[in-house]
This record gives sequence, structure tokens and C-alpha cells, in this order.
Amino acid sequence: MRNIGFVLLAVAVVLAGLTVWGLRQIASARPQPEQRLNQTTVVVATRPLGFGDVLSPEVLRVQAWPSAAQPQGSFKTIAEVTAQRRVALGPIAVNEPLLASRVSGPGGRATLSGVIRTGMRATTIRVNDVFGVAGFVLPGDFVDVLITRGDGAGVTEPSDRRTDVLLRSIRVLAVDQLANENKNDPVVAKAATIEVTPEQAQKLALAADVGVLSLALRGTADPLAGEDELAPATVRVADLALGKTAAAAPARPRVRRAPAAPSGPTIKIIRGADIELVRLPQVG
Repeated sequence: MRNIGFVLLAVAVVLAGLTVWGLRQIASARPQPEQRLNQTTVVVATRPLGFGDVLSPEVLRVQAWPSAAQPQGSFKTIAEVTAQRRVALGPIAVNEPLLASRVSGPGGRATLSGVIRTGMRATTIRVNDVFGVAGFVLPGDFVDVLITRGDGAGVTEPSDRRTDVLLRSIRVLAVDQLANENKNDPVVAKAATIEVTPEQAQKLALAADVGVLSLALRGTADPLAGEDELAPATVRVADLALGKTAAAAPARPRVRRAPAAPSGPTIKIIRGADIELVRLPQVG
């Protein structure tokens, strides 16, 4: 009986030790006060926002965020955002932190100048339902700009026209008066505003005067032209033929061969221009 008592006592001591160890592990896993002090807050969106949407308290909330990973240009309180009227300058997803570069300044409004990147320019080209890719070119897409013009100076024949790729991987800022990148429905527009460099803007102004501009929509898999992407070659009217038929060889004159001369005694019979050799029967 005494042995059983010692065993029970030893088991109790071991269990008590395990309990104390487990409680210490749980306590160490809880965030310490100094760890909580290393957190900050950022303002995020509670619903998807698009270009021109007003940033009101109803569409914003405060989210805890690690201080070491705080996004540059973020806001800590909703009052910082809503103290004066601000609007979104681009699409903002749910729970995405608001950044100063993605919203207008205090009292600002939704203007296209707010989304143009540093050193770039916005220029507008005229399109129609065909040259605008049937309305499927929308803000945020990337396109190639094509120019169709005459191949020489002055008045040219239709057969002298050519098409070249003028600019590649150009971002579309707006279509007509629409600049919301969250728009998914096709829009048949008369103008497209694109983002280009100052030099490209000069080329577009000249190209619109000497030829017809059209757009070619790039896929989402390769919106940007890579260094290894070859520039498309010039296409002329002569290149539109599906295949070229080789010139027929001149027909050779048919040569009429004279029949082989029969063996044995023969007689020559002349009828106009025809000459015939007839073999005479042999007399036995």
C-alpha cells in the first residue's frame, strides 16, 4: 500500500509540472504589451471603389497593421481622409489600404491629371467602332497604335498604301469621358485617351495628320512589349495576297515525228505537204 502511495504522489508531481509548463507556453504565445505597441492602424476600403468615388466614412474602416510593414502614403485614421472631400483616382479593392497616390488631395475632384504618371502625357486620338476594337478597349488596357498611310508623297494609288505599328504597349487612360477601370462593359466610343511620352505625343499628332490611326488590343498575358519582342514589319497592299501563282511556262511547239520507214521495197506517195512511204509486197 505504501508503494502505491509513493507512485500516486510521483504521478501527481509530474502532472503538476506538465500543467505549469503548459500554462507558461500559453502565456508566452499571447502578444505582450510591447508587441502590441509595435502595431499601427491603416484605413482600408469596405467595398470596391472606382475612379471618382467619394471617400466617405461609410466606405472606410480602420484596420490594425504591423508598424514595420505600414504602406508608404497610408492613412491612420478615417478623419485624415474625410476631413476634406477626397475621391478615388483609380480602382481600390476591398480591404486594400488607401494610399495618397491613389486618392485626390483635400478638396480634390476626379481629374485625369491625377492618374498620369510622372514624365508622361495624355493625348487623345479619334477612333470609331472598328478602329476602337468594337468598343472592347477600356481604361486600364494596353494597346498598339497602328497607322495606315500612303507609301509616297502626294496623291498615291490605293495599291501604294501601307500600315505600320507606330507605338507599342500604350496604356489607355480613358475612353470618351469614361476613366473608370472597374468598367467591364464594352463602350463604343469616338475617342481614346492614352498615356505616352512627350516624344510619342508629337508622333501621334503628326501621324493623325498624315494617315489613319487604329488600335490593336494587347492581351492580359503580355500587356507590355518585351525586349525580345520583334517589331512587326510593314504591311503593304501587295502583302495581302494569300499566295502567288507561278507564271505559266510557255507552251512548247508540238513536233510531229515522221513514222519509221518500213523495211523492204517502198514507194513514196506525195499528197500536198504530206509524204507517205508505202511498203511494196514481196513477190515470192
